[in-house]
Amino acid sequence: MTTPEEAANYLRRTNFKALIEWLTAECILHRPEDPLSFCKAAIEGKVAGRGGTGYSSEAPMEFLKATYAKASNSADEHGRIYGNVEGGDIAESSSVATPSDGDGAVRERLETLEMIIESCREIAMELDPVEAQKKIIGQTCRTLKADRATIFRVDEVTNELLLQVAEGAKNIRLPLGRGIAGTVAQTGETINIADAYEDARFDQTHDQKSGYRTHSILCGPVKKPSGEIIGVLQVINKAEGTFTETDEGILEILCSQAGICLQNADLFSQTERSRSRFRSLLDIINALQGDMGLSSLLFTMTREAPRVVDADRATIFLVDERDDELWSMQGDVNMRFPRGQGIAGSVATTGSTINIPEAYEDDRFNQGVDKSTGYRTRTILCMPIRAAGKIVGVCQAINKKHDGPFNDEDEEVMGAFLSIAGPIIQSSQLFQHMHGERESEEAAGNEFSGKHVGKMQLKHAGSSLPDLSEEEAEG
Repeated sequence: MTTPEEAANYLRRTNFKALIEWLTAECILHRPEDPLSFCKAAIEGKVAGRGGTGYSSEAPMEFLKATYAKASNSADEHGRIYGNVEGGDIAESSSVATPSDGDGAVRERLETLEMIIESCREIAMELDPVEAQKKIIGQTCRTLKADRATIFRVDEVTNELLLQVAEGAKNIRLPLGRGIAGTVAQTGETINIADAYEDARFDQTHDQKSGYRTHSILCGPVKKPSGEIIGVLQVINKAEGTFTETDEGILEILCSQAGICLQNADLFSQTERSRSRFRSLLDIINALQGDMGLSSLLFTMTREAPRVVDADRATIFLVDERDDELWSMQGDVNMRFPRGQGIAGSVATTGSTINIPEAYEDDRFNQGVDKSTGYRTRTILCMPIRAAGKIVGVCQAINKKHDGPFNDEDEEVMGAFLSIAGPIIQSSQLFQHMHGERESEEAAGNEFSGKHVGKMQLKHAGSSLPDLSEEEAEG
């Protein structure tokens, strides 16, 4: 299976951006009725022209230069552009101005063509996801001469559209099929509205709150090259008049380029995130290798586990096989409850990972702790800690940051972290004492200074717990 890093390297190595820009320029120049068949024929023609020689990453740029030259050389004395049609005959392109259009119209179309190509180039250059969206919005407004533009991303897990207002801010979510953007995401069809207030799908709430007046809207689907819809590009308020059929064609080109750009940015971001997690994991491993007592070890794990999966907080529960309980140290209190109880207990009993996208919809979750502390638990990732073939504890991460649930990658990275932490926990003296290797809890000496509060009957042990300071955790 190809990794994101391998895919990103392949795209750079083959100069894929220039290849897409060349095909885009060819389509703009010739305006074929079937762009896909046209692009396929263009590529097949270039492959046949190689005469069996290998592919060169410099070729796409040469193709692009030739297309620019062809557009310039095919213009007549009035500035009209002519393109090649199927069969090799020269015919006036459907997008070409006629003599009655005047030099101004011809000049405007040439400027639009140049603007589209420049926008595609600018969009294709960006690999950072946030910056890519900003670049797409800016180039779309410039090319279509519109006041505003917005990109919605499809969240496949929740089946919603996601709008990132600003980096670090809470995202806005819209159900698929609702509103103009939701309808486009569901149907894959472009929507062109002359007056938003005359369309029942338009939500006037934002205008009423902000004082802004939305007039015209042009909204199109953003797709991967495979055709999968990954977002929606919505443009608002044409500077003069309403959006035209020509604008729809331009938006389609920009949406296609945006789809490629966002896919590449996602691959790049995933690769960088994996590298960062790997570095963090190495730092955590080094921290756990030191000679520390169990209380210090648990504090370190509680502090570092959220970094591994980008969570808000985490709790470590240990298995006390002697009393068939789960035990967790919170500040100067050690809390006990029956094994098998709640979310953590279920994981300790079955050894299976529990990944909950919405805590309040799971009956095993105890909302009482949230109500008493004011904290709001949304997402939970609870995984077993193993050593020597046994379950020695449970790690429960709470609230994935930057919205969204914990994913498969989070489970994989957390699993790697816990596979290292498990044997270290098992080898600690206090843990051995809990399993009957010492006669009394006091024999653990100064390693643990918490106060035992007995068997706390928590109806649902699986809630988030207050943050700890290092001083509290160390006693």
